[in-house]
Amino acid sequence: MIFKNSQQDFELNLDNSIKKVSYKVSGGADSAIVGYMLSKYVSEQRPDIKIYPVTIIHPNKPFQEIYSKRVLNFLKEEFGNIFGEHYIDTCKDNDDYAQSQKKIIAKLRQEHEIGARFAGITANPPSKVYSTFLDFKGKVAEPPADPRDRVATKKPQLQYDAYLPLVNVDKKGVAEYYNTFNVRDKLYPLTRSCESWDTWEGYDINKHCGQCWFCQERLWGFGSYT
Repeated sequence: MIFKNSQQDFELNLDNSIKKVSYKVSGGADSAIVGYMLSKYVSEQRPDIKIYPVTIIHPNKPFQEIYSKRVLNFLKEEFGNIFGEHYIDTCKDNDDYAQSQKKIIAKLRQEHEIGARFAGITANPPSKVYSTFLDFKGKVAEPPADPRDRVATKKPQLQYDAYLPLVNVDKKGVAEYYNTFNVRDKLYPLTRSCESWDTWEGYDINKHCGQCWFCQERLWGFGSYT
């Protein structure tokens, strides 16, 4: 199955020996659309595959569990019983995030012998765009620490030991996928890209702060937070 995108197409054709895969879902717009693509492929071409969702929750971001479950509920309603157990772990801090993920993946490989991993890592906007993003103090915001620049040699198949359909697709390209699948009004409002927790009164988890790097990226790509 080929997923067309003006920035980079993604072709998904798993080996017939693969019967179980993991899917990293954070509740953000990127991982949600990857989940949609994977679910569509499994539902239409490989109903013999079971998808095991994985969510790592930062202690300061409890909304990640809430939004990841919202996304998964939508995918289940849309595509049916194609999911296995939802594996959830809480990391101690930023440094522990990668270790928590490795621990769950190792557990999945041991318990279910998963044959592939899927994640929603995207490309950054052009530097001339994100250089205009300001942090809470009015200074130029730092982009994510992970290298996310668009590089032609990066292929969406098996990057970093995982399938990364969006590795060369920025937020405008992600929005393009939402429009292609006609889920802009149904799935996108269920997601949250904001990574700030305590910047508004009442701690309303349904509100985006509008100031963090990820909010500014989301607004640039989609034209709205919800």
